Amino acid sequence: MQIRQATESEMNSVYMMGYSAWGDEMPQAEYLTACKRSRKYTAGQWYVLPEADMPVASLILYRHQFGLEDGQAGIGSIATSPAHRRQGYASQLILDIVRHLFSSTTTTTVFLHSDIDTTFYEALGFERINSQSDCLFITRSPDITLHTYPSYF
Repeated sequence: MQIRQATESEMNSVYMMGYSAWGDEMPQAEYLTACKRSRKYTAGQWYVLPEADMPVASLILYRHQFGLEDGQAGIGSIATSPAHRRQGYASQLILDIVRHLFSSTTTTTVFLHSDIDTTFYEALGFERINSQSDCLFITRSPDITLHTYPSYF
């Protein structure tokens, strides 16, 4: 399986992967409309990990939004379809995106804000900015000193 950008026809499925976490008990049609109108969701590029041409995990990638500087990227809205959860798909997608960014772009640091226990991301190599922050990062520049980090995305 190889990551790829989500197609327009897949976006409803991509949005629905996060419905159980972010739907706040609103009707599905209302949730989809809110996702389609979301400034946050239209600001980045959506990537998926497909299985048999169907997305099973997704995330959004930001490069120059939300306080990100040159050489930085942010990932968010990481979700897996309910039928495929706890099988490693989100981990694979995250690691593949990080590898892609570090090997084929000028990106040196990737940030994410965690809605879940940070140990999941720490097991993938991310580090917490500090003990009070939900922001984590991974870098290919070991001597990096982070003075600031991006706002929530």
